[in-house]
Amino acid sequence: MSSPLTPDGPNKLTSHPPGSMRELWKISFPLMLSLMSVSLMLFLDRLFLSRYSLDALNASANGGVLVQFMQFWCISTVSIAEVFVGRYNGARKIEKLGQPVWQMIWLSLASVFWFVPLGLWAGPYFFHEDAHYLLEIDYFKYLMCFGPMAALSGALSAFYIGQGQVKFVTCVMGISNLINIGLDMVFIFGWEPIVPSMGIKGAALATGIAQTSQALILGCNFLNARNRKEKGTGRWHFNKRLFRKSLSIGLPNAVAHTLELMAWVIIFHLMTKLGSDYITVVTVAQSIFFLFTFMTEGVSKGATAIAANFFGSQQQDLVWKLLKSGLKLYLFVFLFLGLILVWNPDPLIRLFLAHDMVLSPATQSTLHAACFWVWLFFLFDGINWLLIGLLTAAGDTRFIMKVGGAGPWLVALLPIYLFVFKWGAPANITWMLIAFYGMASSAIYLWRFKSEKWKEVALA
Repeated sequence: MSSPLTPDGPNKLTSHPPGSMRELWKISFPLMLSLMSVSLMLFLDRLFLSRYSLDALNASANGGVLVQFMQFWCISTVSIAEVFVGRYNGARKIEKLGQPVWQMIWLSLASVFWFVPLGLWAGPYFFHEDAHYLLEIDYFKYLMCFGPMAALSGALSAFYIGQGQVKFVTCVMGISNLINIGLDMVFIFGWEPIVPSMGIKGAALATGIAQTSQALILGCNFLNARNRKEKGTGRWHFNKRLFRKSLSIGLPNAVAHTLELMAWVIIFHLMTKLGSDYITVVTVAQSIFFLFTFMTEGVSKGATAIAANFFGSQQQDLVWKLLKSGLKLYLFVFLFLGLILVWNPDPLIRLFLAHDMVLSPATQSTLHAACFWVWLFFLFDGINWLLIGLLTAAGDTRFIMKVGGAGPWLVALLPIYLFVFKWGAPANITWMLIAFYGMASSAIYLWRFKSEKWKEVALA
């Protein structure tokens, strides 16, 4: 699975020209599938629970959102190891590839002291008002106790992504999904008399065991004899300098994305207070957008891996070529989505509505307008994620923290609160303002990238 070494140059991640659209696609597409499989795991949990109990389904939705929020900062931080792996790989310092991964493995293991106490004792404080709060507490408790395994998988995946070995990660994710499906059926509904029906607790256990199996497969391959000999994966010692450097790059990214996530949660919470039409329009548009986010995140992680290799091999100028390739790729996807979201959005809208639900002409018109703004936001959000991936590879994450942390609050949440919540603008204006936020933030990131101040950031 190793990338071939050229005798007179850096490691090549693919057989395609460095920085080309074909190279970006070859690295990003398996990552898209991996991200899809993460969403699929949660979707299948809810699908099985919907056949078991409506209360269990609702509890999993409420409890699952909080678990994802709690896990997000840690997974985002440990994943930064892919930047260091990519740089070492590009510089042909193959014997050092395991060192940054081990630093994040230690952080993942230390997260036990965050996840387990919260899982065991914090549930009653978060869930106490809903009719099915006991189910929410159960789901939250078991998933949180498996939180370190999710973080460990993120750290180990970085070892492969940084080298462009993304197909292996995708295969492992597929295996863990199959394990989750099998265990869901057994644990949720039971297999009498051997296994009793456990309902929502069974769903959480199935997901946790699947995440653990994923970490075990990645870890066993990480520690195989060849990797220990050639790539230094047996060098497990704590390196204070490298650990601190990893945190200095990874934590700002995690803070930015966490603050952004909080802003979106508040925005959609505000919409639930404005009546059924607002809820319908915003929820359907949100669901449509989330349906395609795996593309933007996959391209972002692919761009990070490729750019990190360029920085390691002192080929910074190729990053500009990579940016142009990413922009072309998004343009093609953007035009394709236009057929779905603008030309004829009704079939997609109907997927998210009950079969017997009849929309008023006004609501339908508002939904069509919202789909247009979602389409526009997808383009600019994709550009944002592409640039964030490139700036992350450069180590310029403090700038990302400033823009990504403050931007959604000032340019999206505040105008939406004023125009929609206070002054009663139509629901589609929410997505128009979100699209405007996407334009503004992409302009800021493009300015930062064009200034090349990221070249001043040095990663040892």
